[in-house]
Amino acid sequence: MSIADCGLRIADLKKQTNSDREFPTVNCGFEKAGLKSAIRNPQSAIRRAANVLWWLILTLVLPPPMKAQTVQIPRVSDLRFSAGVQLVGIYTGGAQAEVNGDRRLEDVANRFDFSARRARFSITGRVTEGLDLDFRIVFYYDNLGRDRFTGGRSSPGDGTVGVWDAFWTWHAQPAWADITMGYFRPQIGRENLTSGFQTNSSMDKLPTQVYQRAHTVGRSSGREMGINVGGLRNRSKWGLNYNVGLFDTSHPGVTGQANGGDLWAPLVVSRVALSLGQPEMQSYGIDYQVNYFNRRKGATLTTAYARQGANNAFHRNETVSFDLLANYGSLNLDGELDLLRRRTLSLVQYTDRVWHIRSGYNIRAPHSTWLEPVVAVMKFRGDRLSALYPNGRDRQLDLGLNWYVRETRVKLNVHCTRQKGSGVSNYSDGATFLRGNMVGLGVQLVY
Repeated sequence: MSIADCGLRIADLKKQTNSDREFPTVNCGFEKAGLKSAIRNPQSAIRRAANVLWWLILTLVLPPPMKAQTVQIPRVSDLRFSAGVQLVGIYTGGAQAEVNGDRRLEDVANRFDFSARRARFSITGRVTEGLDLDFRIVFYYDNLGRDRFTGGRSSPGDGTVGVWDAFWTWHAQPAWADITMGYFRPQIGRENLTSGFQTNSSMDKLPTQVYQRAHTVGRSSGREMGINVGGLRNRSKWGLNYNVGLFDTSHPGVTGQANGGDLWAPLVVSRVALSLGQPEMQSYGIDYQVNYFNRRKGATLTTAYARQGANNAFHRNETVSFDLLANYGSLNLDGELDLLRRRTLSLVQYTDRVWHIRSGYNIRAPHSTWLEPVVAVMKFRGDRLSALYPNGRDRQLDLGLNWYVRETRVKLNVHCTRQKGSGVSNYSDGATFLRGNMVGLGVQLVY
């Protein structure tokens, strides 16, 4: 005897009316077997009684049909899974490092290093029933196989998987009120805000973002927990994009203690971008690109400001940023200037400066592909009183050629990067490392 033999299935229960559910008729075979049969076969009678008890439990647990119909689950549309990887082979020459523990730089062997510079897996979607809400969750597993003496500006990876982005954007009023919440980049600095899969220089992004991130949020990924309100208004010959965000920093570089100190102040970030000619974007978002493959004729001028008050790391911290993006047919030009100001706990004030300019030119190639020769120059100058990079100097020149097979989804490139500096900087700290020059090949796949 099974539960189904009791004359009612779970599906049948849901189809009954309320009166049927209140007084159900159950046929479990006792009228056929009779009392004598139950006495002669007590095990069978126990099984039948258990079936009746189980059916009664289901009757009490299952919700009435009318209540079940009132439960509405929002539908997720445009649910997508994507993955991207950047595979690079880099030859580095002229690197130095501390090898004997005496804080003296010595030459290390030149080497060719093959690694996965970036690897991402992302989930995106949109909720449209009653809300206009989209979300993105991105996981990373970067720098797999990277040699620690390679001349790039990232650190070796050990296969660690982590959360890169996790945020939700509610388009309450798309023209002026798009609310983003979660773990994402504060809206300041074009190089910081542009994905490594979208930039067009070197085997990596320019070090401009390294200094800006270290100063503003402390974390090398540039991400922080917060909320941002923004909007986008496009007209026929101009467009205006704004963002204002509030973030709770947790990195010891900008809090003084890991996960926050006894003193606290929020990080407030604002950004305004004016586009002339064709707009930079058609709908609001917090991601940006550089190459529009001859589809844009326009320029975007941006100013941004970030400020954090007194805590256990400083008395006041500020970032002032200006950037430019110009696309006119085949020409792609972008630049950025960041002023990194800080008033220390001892009331000493200093300003570090970093800037870059980069230019590329699109050339149509066979089979709907594109070639883009690129040149980029970056320069950093640390104040002598800087808490992070005292008297630091960092200069980088990058020359390269990008071959876009499927625009940025499938890209191959070759680049030569020369870099030098002095004092304490991301190029060298003068005691434990000094990065060499690089020649490299890269393959980018996004699918």
